[in-house]
Amino acid sequence: MLKYRVTLLVLLTWAALSAVGYLGKDTIYKNYKTDPAKTPYFVLVFEGIHDGIYPWSGQGNLDELWDDYEILSFLTGEGEEMQQADGEAKEPGENMPQETQATEEAPAVREFCEVDESYFDDAVFIGDSRTVGLRDYGGLDKATFYATVGLNIYDMWTEKFCEVDGEKVTLEEALGQRQFGKVYFQIGINEMGRGNLESFMQQYAMSVQKFRQLQPDAIIYVQGIMRVTKEKSDADKIFNNEGICARNDRIAQLADGQTVFYIDMNDVVCDGQGNLRDDLTFDDLHLLGSKYGIWVDFLKTKGIRPQE
Repeated sequence: MLKYRVTLLVLLTWAALSAVGYLGKDTIYKNYKTDPAKTPYFVLVFEGIHDGIYPWSGQGNLDELWDDYEILSFLTGEGEEMQQADGEAKEPGENMPQETQATEEAPAVREFCEVDESYFDDAVFIGDSRTVGLRDYGGLDKATFYATVGLNIYDMWTEKFCEVDGEKVTLEEALGQRQFGKVYFQIGINEMGRGNLESFMQQYAMSVQKFRQLQPDAIIYVQGIMRVTKEKSDADKIFNNEGICARNDRIAQLADGQTVFYIDMNDVVCDGQGNLRDDLTFDDLHLLGSKYGIWVDFLKTKGIRPQE
């Protein structure tokens, strides 16, 4: 009898996972490719979980997805963990990091001001290959750079890419060893084909929270993702400006005007239609080495006045 119960449980679990994968194939799992003839729909669920995408993470028919998750939780014995102290079920995403925090009386927003290169002496720049280019060609020699080619939001806290005293350490270890006055953060182009907007923002918001914990006195700059050229955007279903702008709109919401500020260098590198200018890039994605001065000059207009 026990054998039959176990078999039934396995079949029901498989069916629930397959239902979640099928219902989400055109919404939260739309960036994943699968062939139902070769790969069952439940594989989408596991691939999503690996990238931080849960059945309640995306948009679309969330009620149906959540119902399937509750069934799965019941079958696997995890349902009790989804209950609050008062015995009511939690809503999907209730414990996700919050992108904004409401305040009863918001203080006045701090203003940007012009600065010189010395402003960046106590700054750390964190990012992917575009920030690597800023390090190599921007001339900010006294600033610190924790950047590497291919860096993405999902792996940035586990990968050892920060060089400290000749040793490669994780970002958390590096930020824990030294306090900075400013944190500049730009990331997002490598994640365009992985996960979705919700999973990206969940990890992005968590990273900003960690910056605040590790660098409590620093000004945090969240920088808009640099767009691509029109030719690239029009031809690429993944790396396109529509997707980049959707992410930038959400990143901008993290700014509080006090310690976290959104700045967007697209203002100075894009044409009138909002596309990266062809004359500034060699591959439709990255700036020419001789053009990083445009980025630096832009940053010099975005200093923050000290609080009185």
